[in-house]
Order: sequence, then structure tokens, then C-alpha cells
Amino acid sequence: MTNNQIFSNPINNPIGAVPPEYSAAQSGVYYTITTGAQTVSGVNGYMALELTNPANSGKTIRFELIRATSSVSSIISLYRNATLNVSGTSATPRNTNWGFTDSSKVTGTWVAQTGDPVTGGVLLQTIEQLGGPTEIDFNGKWLIPSKASNQTLIVLLQNKQANSEMSINVSWWEL
Repeated sequence: MTNNQIFSNPINNPIGAVPPEYSAAQSGVYYTITTGAQTVSGVNGYMALELTNPANSGKTIRFELIRATSSVSSIISLYRNATLNVSGTSATPRNTNWGFTDSSKVTGTWVAQTGDPVTGGVLLQTIEQLGGPTEIDFNGKWLIPSKASNQTLIVLLQNKQANSEMSINVSWWEL
């Protein structure tokens, strides 16, 4: 009898040679979101992207990659279950497989301002960025499960010099 499962489905049963993000993209459950390039004014200006897995979404979010770019030196901080203390601009997650709709459970909001927009939460990582792009590759090892309350990840950039161009891009898949 032929074994047609030799490469399996690496998202749910990772015994094959195909990376899970490839399989997620093929299955239409791999997403990306961006703030676009934004001007952040003043020394100690901030830009934040908040990603929320809504309460009872039924989805686990597995983060693949965070790309943060700044034209000047900055600090990148990642927070679990923090909130933005101001209303921001909505950002729409996009499916990387154009054969599927943009139907992510995740919602996104970003803000750029002179004061720190983050309240509460748990600081997970802080990275010094010396200008230019920085990639933080999680390969699905950071995840947000579905819970009875909203679960968030905030990526915060703080510039160390006046006036910079910044952007934040995040990629993930959903199970």
C-alpha cells in the first residue's frame, strides 16, 4: 500500500521536510501586516504595532518573523498583553496566498507619537537597533493561544534621535 503521508502536514504534525510556514501559506493561513513607512518626530518618538488575538477566536497564532526598520538608532521592545493607551490606525492582516481571502482572526492597530503609547503588559524582549532593518525570527516558537480574553503582542520602536522613518512588519500563521 502506498504511503501518501510521507511528508505529512508540518503545521499540525511536523514530521516532514517542508517548513511549516510554507505549508501554512499553501493552506491559506499565513498572514502579514505592516504599518507602512511612517515619520516619527522628535527624540524619543515612538511607533507601536498592537496585534490582538480576540477572545475565544478558536485560533492559535504562531509568529514567524518581525521586521522593524528605522532610519536612526532605536530600541525595539516586545510586550505580551499590553495595551495602547491611545486610539491608533487600523492595520489589516493580508493573506500571503492570494487564492484565499484576508480572513485572519488577528486585528492590528498602530500609532506613531512623541509619548510612550504602551500601558501594562509584560516586557518580553528589548533589542538595540543601530538604524536600518532588524529581523527577529521566531519560526513559530512564539504563540498566542485562544483564551477567554483578548491576547496581545505589541512591537514598540523608540527612536534615539530626532525625526526618523520607521516601519514594523509581522508575519504569522494561524491554527
